[in-house]
Amino acid sequence: MPGDEKDGQAGLDALGEAVLSRDVSGRIRFLGPATARALVGRFARPVRLVGGRAEYDPLDPVSKTSCGHLCLEPSADPLSHDDADTVGHYSVHLYLDGLERLPVSVARELARHRGHVYLDRLTSITDGAAAALGTHRGGGLSFNNLRSLSPAAAFALAGHGGELSFDRLPSLGLHQAIGLSRHAYDLYLGGIRALEPAVAVALARHRGHLHLNGLAAPSPDVAAAIARHPGSLHLHSVEELCDSTAEAFGARRGNLCIKNVERLSVRQARSLSDHVGGLLLLSLGRIEDRVAFWLGRHRGSLDIRVKDDVGDRVLEAIIGHRGPLRIRGLNTITPDRATILASQRGIGGLILSEVHSLDVAAAAILARHRGGYLDLGQFDRFGADAAAALRRHPFHSLETVGT
Repeated sequence: MPGDEKDGQAGLDALGEAVLSRDVSGRIRFLGPATARALVGRFARPVRLVGGRAEYDPLDPVSKTSCGHLCLEPSADPLSHDDADTVGHYSVHLYLDGLERLPVSVARELARHRGHVYLDRLTSITDGAAAALGTHRGGGLSFNNLRSLSPAAAFALAGHGGELSFDRLPSLGLHQAIGLSRHAYDLYLGGIRALEPAVAVALARHRGHLHLNGLAAPSPDVAAAIARHPGSLHLHSVEELCDSTAEAFGARRGNLCIKNVERLSVRQARSLSDHVGGLLLLSLGRIEDRVAFWLGRHRGSLDIRVKDDVGDRVLEAIIGHRGPLRIRGLNTITPDRATILASQRGIGGLILSEVHSLDVAAAAILARHRGGYLDLGQFDRFGADAAAALRRHPFHSLETVGT
């Protein structure tokens, strides 16, 4: 048995039946194929029918200590074949944060795991190992320490049926971008600080959610290119927009997360009002009346944060938004403020997720809201009378406002 295999097998033997938590599995530095197969088997948890519903065993030690999700597809777990009620498997996260090398034979075994696999110590991956992991299904793959990625590896991993994360990859060439553009799920490239326009054009062909959270100041050409991306676009490092970038984003058709933008000029807000899709703006400071006017004319869903002492004119402009609207930062709703909020029209709906103070009079006014659903979270904390008033809203959820 090769040295790496002996080390890995000895580690598993020493664990015995101990729960393989992240702390334990994350200390494994070397694996051979036999040990990797045994490890995957330890993490395969069957899903059975209980009372007509698919459930995993909540007392199962591995399932209890690892995040995951129910996956109703044929299980590869040989343990489940003896149980006629087994309908799938529970996809638990497999943390191998200490693994230093990934031979192709080990990658083939890890590809059998039906859950997220974290390989966040690897600084490189061979084309063969990438091809093996490209067949992985049922969870994501994290390579958040890779410093380089070959075009062949990019093409191979793009076939993976789940999210891909390369958050420390410092740059991306055109051929790598073309390869990754074939991927159809979440793609995380948080370590990239700048893109060439041609690379941005290639990435825009990617079909899943694209996370470029290290790209703080895209040039107008790059902004225009990535704005054409059809999935959700996340740009968490962008704190300031230039007019041309705002104009490029205004032409976008698709969700746009620029949640850390701190200020918008009137011209930029007017450009963004042309955007169609979800728009997240969670870091704006004081919002000028005319900025609010244009944001209220945005087409799509709007998720925005305001100050709790926001002026009535700003709130009136924002509530004029006809799509789904989430307003954060409102802690107190007075009857006067409730009157403004209740004036929302259309069928988009209103989410007020951070309200802490609401009296019965304000609740009764909000119940007259006719702009779609109304969601203020759990209402038990406001008292029975406020909850009773809100139940008169035609599109509330009993699970949302309490029973």
